[in-house]
Amino acid sequence: MKTGKLNKQRLIISVIVILLVGGIVALSRFFETKVPEIVLSPEPAGFLPASEEFTISFREKGLGLKECLVFIEQDNKNHPIFYKRFSREDKIYNQRINLNVIPKKLGVHDGPAFFVVSARDYSFWHWGKGNFSERRYGVIIDTVLPTIEVLTRSHNIAKGGSGLVIYRALEPLLNHGVKASELFYPGYQWQGLYLCLFAYPYYAPKNIVYRLVGEDKAGNRGEIGFYYHLLPRKFRHDKINISDAFLQAKMPEFWNIYPNLRGKYLETFVKVNTELRKKNHQEIRRICSISQPTPLWQGAFIRPRGARRAGFVDQRTYYYKGKPISHSVHQGVDIASIAHAPVIAANHGIVVYRDYLGIYGNTIIIDHGLGLFSLYGHLSNFQVEKNQRVKKGDVIGYTGTTGLAGGDHLHFSILVQGEFVNPVEWWDAHWVKNNITQKMIQNGLLK
Repeated sequence: MKTGKLNKQRLIISVIVILLVGGIVALSRFFETKVPEIVLSPEPAGFLPASEEFTISFREKGLGLKECLVFIEQDNKNHPIFYKRFSREDKIYNQRINLNVIPKKLGVHDGPAFFVVSARDYSFWHWGKGNFSERRYGVIIDTVLPTIEVLTRSHNIAKGGSGLVIYRALEPLLNHGVKASELFYPGYQWQGLYLCLFAYPYYAPKNIVYRLVGEDKAGNRGEIGFYYHLLPRKFRHDKINISDAFLQAKMPEFWNIYPNLRGKYLETFVKVNTELRKKNHQEIRRICSISQPTPLWQGAFIRPRGARRAGFVDQRTYYYKGKPISHSVHQGVDIASIAHAPVIAANHGIVVYRDYLGIYGNTIIIDHGLGLFSLYGHLSNFQVEKNQRVKKGDVIGYTGTTGLAGGDHLHFSILVQGEFVNPVEWWDAHWVKNNITQKMIQNGLLK
């Protein structure tokens, strides 16, 4: 009897344990408490502009999503943007949506509001209502596009040349400047106005369309076109014969960059003239991507003394033993006088680069402000330090043959926002006055 009674008690306990375990499993399964996860990209950052694109991801690890909701709350009223409800059988655990939010279409007005995203799952928690999560962002709705006014009316620009446009806006601009297709030249704010030096690259097609663009603090983007007149320009084509004497004298300088080409003179030249040239120009563009926000230069730039040996955008085809082996475009002006001639700063500025730079050898780059730079290549030595302020006419180094130079000379370049432009324009006092200085005077920036 006792054994039967004991077995019965054990059976009852086993049943109770099984029921408890089953209950716990059921509770953990059907009454899970983890709320759905909500991820926004980008997250609203204080403002909601006239149009904004969001990617929102909803993630649920329990019984699946029940509903997802996105709306704007303003003046105690909800303005729905997105709503979706899922059936329990769907078992949706991940939902990703792309939204283009246009406040004006939702019936909201400019001013304070809340951008709200919420989700609920199919858990039996909270008396069957499920787990609920919400992301709530306080925003200022600003749907007014910035108005940009062009103040300069005459923009005569040559292919490969430079130009200046001055403009203003009724509110502060961010990320502003001149845009043309894939090209973008950042502008600078100075004395309450905006200035942008821009270029017409030598490689650009005819009739490119320039426009001024700018964003306000809310991210609204305004833009306006402006007139310009393109001045025709032709570029010279040169044939240059490469001799064994040149290769043997110059190529060893580059074997520390290409050690696997040691002893291979012609292959080294082709590599240097193509791959290294491209890398050097990318580095120059990077160096010239940051500039002082005010003009440091004054008047025309000083032309280095000496005879011109090569011009801006000369198209060069290189021959070896009568066969073409390489091609390049000369991005500056070569000037030669006497060996180890003093090199002077063409205008006031700050030295932002002083080092060896591949095809240009020992090189100095000076920032003149507003995205304007001058470059001095093939130097034998330096007379200035990086970050040093220099004045127009200061000796900064001496000419030499470093880099891809066949003889002692100076390679001189002018760059606008990292784009090589024609230096001859900046040497011309009349051109500088008519295209740069006079515009600043007319708009009260200079006396």
